[in-house]
Amino acid sequence: MNKHDWNFIKNMSPLLITAFVMFLMMVAYETRADEDKVMGYTEHGIPVTQKELEVKTFNYTRVRGWEWNGEENILTLRFTNNKKVDVEFYNRCWDIQYASALQFNSWAGTTFIGKGDNITPIGWTNKGKYPCTIKTMTAVLPEEKDGEEN
Repeated sequence: MNKHDWNFIKNMSPLLITAFVMFLMMVAYETRADEDKVMGYTEHGIPVTQKELEVKTFNYTRVRGWEWNGEENILTLRFTNNKKVDVEFYNRCWDIQYASALQFNSWAGTTFIGKGDNITPIGWTNKGKYPCTIKTMTAVLPEEKDGEEN
């Protein structure tokens, strides 16, 4: 390493370290901002955050139907107890809008599905070729009886 290379490294290292620290702060703030996202309010006006509505696992044998929101790329699952869960994926879910069935694939081989497990759309064009990996699962707040949104 010659003298010019050493001077470049010595003079640029504070700038590179500052840029790296700023990048880490930005990533940490983005993660925290997602957790603090207000999803609705209680009847007393207390905000309910996305972190409070996070679903860790669910039993896929209790799923009774689903709806695909193509604009937001979110799968809404309906359960036997009239509860709903919104599922967001890491990757794009190909052909899910044309699916006639869903296949749930747990890495542990159980009936409980969580983050990192796969949901595969099954349709007449594909036979489960493109699994969708679960990123987040969020409980859906029930709609008010008077027609107001949460």
